[in-house]
Amino acid sequence: TEKAAAEAAAKEAAAKAEAAAKAAFEASRAQLKKGFTSQGEALDRKATYLKEKAGKLTGAAKTKATAAMDAFDKARADLTKALGEVDASTKETLETTSTKVKTAATAASTALDDFEAAVTGKAKDGGK
Repeated sequence: TEKAAAEAAAKEAAAKAEAAAKAAFEASRAQLKKGFTSQGEALDRKATYLKEKAGKLTGAAKTKATAAMDAFDKARADLTKALGEVDASTKETLETTSTKVKTAATAASTALDDFEAAVTGKAKDGGK
């Protein structure tokens, strides 16, 4: 009957819409994780370089650099934890998780800038 055909078509359309929404969500989640994982890897590369330089420091400079390095390591661990939450996020929680990841990434970046300033003795942001 026409009614049954219309209901079947409506169900099929709803299923397609649901599948498309799920695919879009999965793509958003994957993009979020990929982008911030790449940023974290870039932070790690710079931190490795700075840790090598910090190893050559002595006295008060070494103490200051070590404290800044520890702060970066903590901030980087927080970013890793936040990235781990992306996989478990749902459509309803992705925005909150995204904000958490962005905040953690900003904190890690700031901590790395502080670490760089402690190692090089130069002010953050090029001395501005």
